[in-house]
Amino acid sequence: MKQGMRLGFGLPILLILLFTLAACGSSGPSQAEYDSLNEKVAGLEQQLAELEKDLEGMKSNAATASVDVPEGEDTAALTPVVEVPTGKGDGVLITLAQYEKTEVGMTYKEVAEILGGDGEAVSEAEDMVIHSYQGAGDIGANAVFSFHKGKLLTKAQAGLE
Repeated sequence: MKQGMRLGFGLPILLILLFTLAACGSSGPSQAEYDSLNEKVAGLEQQLAELEKDLEGMKSNAATASVDVPEGEDTAALTPVVEVPTGKGDGVLITLAQYEKTEVGMTYKEVAEILGGDGEAVSEAEDMVIHSYQGAGDIGANAVFSFHKGKLLTKAQAGLE
């Protein structure tokens, strides 16, 4: 009897659910909506192609570009990065007078010429190299020069004479 009741209630409920689903079922986007989306996609693809073409033109212009600097203008910003030697150095002893001739902003080559050789590279990190020089003077006299992208950034000395 209980099974008959369950079957009696279950069948009408199942039929109601099927009827509701059939009435509410979606048929997907209309053809007009589909065509509208396709037009938008085509427009975006065209914009992308135009931007890619512009980018290629910019790349080719950049590859052939030159920089004209008026006479007398400072070209330090246009100077390429100078490689700074990294090693044990030449073992030169520097004086206070040589140290004082060096100035922040000089290239490594300019500093090495004033000091009479290469110092010992004691630290390296990306575009930064720190050189240490032994000094003439008291025991432990020395100078330290920090170079960033090949240019003197900071300097310090202790005990130079």
